[in-house]
Amino acid sequence: MKIIPVLSKVLMGSAFVLSLSYCNKPIEEKLDDAETKVQEEQSEVMEAKEDLQEVAVDSVNQVEDFLLVSKQRLEANANNLEEIKRELKSDRAVLTPILEQELSVLDKRNKELLTIANDTSAIRSDTWENVKIELNKEMDALETAIADFREKGKKKP
Repeated sequence: MKIIPVLSKVLMGSAFVLSLSYCNKPIEEKLDDAETKVQEEQSEVMEAKEDLQEVAVDSVNQVEDFLLVSKQRLEANANNLEEIKRELKSDRAVLTPILEQELSVLDKRNKELLTIANDTSAIRSDTWENVKIELNKEMDALETAIADFREKGKKKP
């Protein structure tokens, strides 16, 4: 019966020695490693924040460039419409009501698109890509309609 207490002491001693052998790093080293990992993670977070800021700046620049180009296109449309109106008045004594109405519709649509381009809350929203696509489609359609109207207006009645 004396063997069981001795055997249990030997087993407990062996377990203690084994557990010490698995803990081969002192606590100070473990704390240093943990602090190093925290510092590395913090630097990665800082880099991610910087990347996010760069993306935000790039996005703002893209929006500004798009707005500048859009407004230039719409100003060119307004100038084309004024030029067409002058040409039609010089070619005819009086603009026909139909041509005048079509010209008015095109001018109104150009002003509506300019209002959309000036609506910075819509342009700068999360869905600005959709606004950009739709506005480009609308401007393309308007430019085509103005060109078609110019050709139609050149034909004498």
